[in-house]
Amino acid sequence: MKAQTAMTDARNFVPPYLLELHAAERPADPLVSCLIPAYNESENIAPMLETLHRLLSERGYRHELVVVDDGSRDDTVPKALEAAKRLPVTVIQLSRNFGKEIALTAGIDNIGGDVAVLIDGDFQHPPEMVPVFLAKWREGYDMVYSVRANRDGETLAKRAFTRVFYALLNSGAPLKIPENTQDFRVLDKSILEALRRMPERNRFMKGLYNWVGFTQLAMETQTQERRAGKSSFNFRSLFNLGLTGLTAFSNMPLRIWTLVGCVISMLSIGYAIWELVHTLLFGNPVSGWPTLAVAVTFLGGVQLLSIGILGEYVGRIFNEVKGRPTYLISRISKRKDGQDA
Repeated sequence: MKAQTAMTDARNFVPPYLLELHAAERPADPLVSCLIPAYNESENIAPMLETLHRLLSERGYRHELVVVDDGSRDDTVPKALEAAKRLPVTVIQLSRNFGKEIALTAGIDNIGGDVAVLIDGDFQHPPEMVPVFLAKWREGYDMVYSVRANRDGETLAKRAFTRVFYALLNSGAPLKIPENTQDFRVLDKSILEALRRMPERNRFMKGLYNWVGFTQLAMETQTQERRAGKSSFNFRSLFNLGLTGLTAFSNMPLRIWTLVGCVISMLSIGYAIWELVHTLLFGNPVSGWPTLAVAVTFLGGVQLLSIGILGEYVGRIFNEVKGRPTYLISRISKRKDGQDA
């Protein structure tokens, strides 16, 4: 695969002295934990593990390759276990499919490196950028993350949905989430520890990465086509993720419908005054059934939609207070002393 070029974008200004302090604290021989969430990636997982192992070995990084299997129904786990016979691979098998956000959480909870690399297993995230990200981490950045160079390969509907989502999410928010960011990133151990302290079950990882702060650097990368297989992430998955992000990090939907209610109330008062004046001046013939029907159905629809939005927040509160585990692990297979465990 052809190596990618990157363009840095300092979205958060970091004082030079702070980078120098952090760079001085970086271990001389860090353990790099590569975290790869996988769901039905049997054709891609072994080549990705081989590629990451080669890239890190060539630069002298001690490393572990952690595959979090999110309930795959194909040969993803056998292929990863086969690679573990010759590579430093750990396979974490979740008890069922929990979704990518939870798979990332499970991986973050169970890695022990000084720095983590989060990357998809389908080669859409260019693995050649991993050493570049790690070099920036050595310079003192606690988080180095990827930003899409463009969305040329996506449908118009998906691009429009994404733009509207970020507009709603960041509207009035004191801490704005950068648009077009990806899960492809490098995280220092301090950030991993911070993420482990967050107990919420409705996980929107891009929001959590942004919320923790620390020193961050955005780098523009070119998203590639999948090397093999078909993505299981469809528009329904995108919608559910967007809904989770909005309800977890923004009250804007509630505020929008508060504003809509105020506008409708003001219009209703204005219409009542107009009707009163019209009746006093011209009388009130018995008519207007279409107007009444339209008004009743419109207001009924607004009320149901408002209740639905409120219900989304209440439902997520209900999921949080139940206190169920965020995920369950069925098996961890780890290579020890050159042997497959």
